[in-house]
Amino acid sequence: MTSLIESLPLLRSLWVVWFFVLFVGMLWFVLRPSRKTYYEAQADIPFRDTDSAPGGR
Repeated sequence: MTSLIESLPLLRSLWVVWFFVLFVGMLWFVLRPSRKTYYEAQADIPFRDTDSAPGGR
């Protein structure tokens, strides 16, 4: 049975691979084409007319 110190280089490599896979997964989640309409609607929030909203300034 190997000790933790002996397997440290392997564990470091696995962490790098894990974070790369996690990063690519987040990019896929955010940049997928089906989310385009959601993000376009979110981008329009600052340009919406707030005068007609209740409590608008």
